Amino acid sequence: MNKRLLPRLRRRLQVWLGDRPAFTSDVSTGGFAIELMSTLLPGTMVHGQLRVGEQELPFTGTVTWSFRAEPRLQVRGRAGIRFTGIDPGFFELFAR
Repeated sequence: MNKRLLPRLRRRLQVWLGDRPAFTSDVSTGGFAIELMSTLLPGTMVHGQLRVGEQELPFTGTVTWSFRAEPRLQVRGRAGIRFTGIDPGFFELFAR
C-alpha cells in the first residue's frame, strides 16, 4: 500500500548540502529522497541548493527517515527530506 499523499517523480537532480554534493532519487512538491556518502539522522534540519535545469534553488528541510551509509563498502546512504522552505520557482519547474 502506497502511503504517499504527493506523487513522486523519479528524477535525478543534483543537491548541495553545504559543501557536500548528492543526488535525488525521487522528488515531489513536498520533498525528495537523497543518496549520499554520509549519514543524515532523522530530525536533522538541513539547507542547501537543488539544481533544476540551469537554476539552483535554495531550500530548507527536515530529515524524516534515513538508511546508513557504509563508505568503506562504497554504499551510499539514503534519506528522505521534507521541505520546510523552497524557492517558489521550484513548483513551476517541477510541473514541466
